[in-house]
Amino acid sequence: MIDSFLLTVCGRQTQKLELIVATAFNHLDKAETKAFELANLEVLINAVLYNPGAALAQIAAQRPGGARVFFDRWFVAVNAERGLPRVHDKTLSIVALSALLEMEPIAVPAELRDGWPGIVGGAIRVFKGLPKAVAGK
Repeated sequence: MIDSFLLTVCGRQTQKLELIVATAFNHLDKAETKAFELANLEVLINAVLYNPGAALAQIAAQRPGGARVFFDRWFVAVNAERGLPRVHDKTLSIVALSALLEMEPIAVPAELRDGWPGIVGGAIRVFKGLPKAVAGK
């Protein structure tokens, strides 16, 4: 539901972003199923798409190294064979990664700057997996 909310409101509900990010991030480590873990991860990816700078700041504020935790989880999913299984998962990641590439370098949290060039490789990996997802394999 949050996925649809963030995709629908397009920047009109920025005050809700902090609560959404905090809730999803706090449940990321507590997910009892892979589906719930993926859903929480996608809420955070959607938040990045919605407002990259604000979302990264909110994620980083959750705990020391929070942004790194999020990116590590995201890129584990990007690199796993079935980590982002659906077309929606892959499309969302591609668009969010593209939004991150448009950010001003100063807005990138310090803990992510060293790995920032890896975003391009992640996007390419997701693109390569997209035809399989479209084919339903």
